[in-house]
Amino acid sequence: MSGVRAYNSPLRAEQLEQTRERIFEAVSDVLADDTVQELTIPLIAGRARVAVRTVYRHFPTREALFDAWADWAGENLRLVMHAYPDTLEGLREFTPGLFQAYDDNERLVRALLNSAAASELRRRTRTRRRRQAERALEEVTAGLSPEARRRAMAIIYLLISAPAWQALREQSGLTGAEAGEAAAWAVRVLTDELRRNPNSIEDSRPPGATARRNGP
Repeated sequence: MSGVRAYNSPLRAEQLEQTRERIFEAVSDVLADDTVQELTIPLIAGRARVAVRTVYRHFPTREALFDAWADWAGENLRLVMHAYPDTLEGLREFTPGLFQAYDDNERLVRALLNSAAASELRRRTRTRRRRQAERALEEVTAGLSPEARRRAMAIIYLLISAPAWQALREQSGLTGAEAGEAAAWAVRVLTDELRRNPNSIEDSRPPGATARRNGP
């Protein structure tokens, strides 16, 4: 009996992995379908051609499925759903490869950005990426006021985001690679300026704006 179990165990593991793969591919398929309004377990099970209980056997909650799919997308589609570089140099060099990956998976990325079905997934994955970007920028934002740090973080995070990829493609006709190079250049310029003159963002308001704010 022990020999039989040893023989069947690798096969069983392979079957489980194949089922997980089908479920992940079904999530991608549902996300890319712009007619879908809500990402539900029964819908995913149907697309994967497995029972609903099978999905729950692998992923006890929808949130667990979203997190696992995000990791799978990073490994298999090169879509960064969870992880951004947490060093400044990594962040400065990050965008060209990321935007090229978005080009390679354009239909899915547009669905992730624009579909109602992907809204919860976007919220779940955004928080970790923002925290990692904040850590990467600590070197050049540590001495700023909270308000200035928030503004610097907001503009740099926007430049390395999927919405920036979409806007640069649609509004300027750039390819993903070109958009990534442009975004990386902008991040380098901004972070170099913050290194050279941290007060530049503190002093970014027109002179008259401060006077009006403080006046009667």
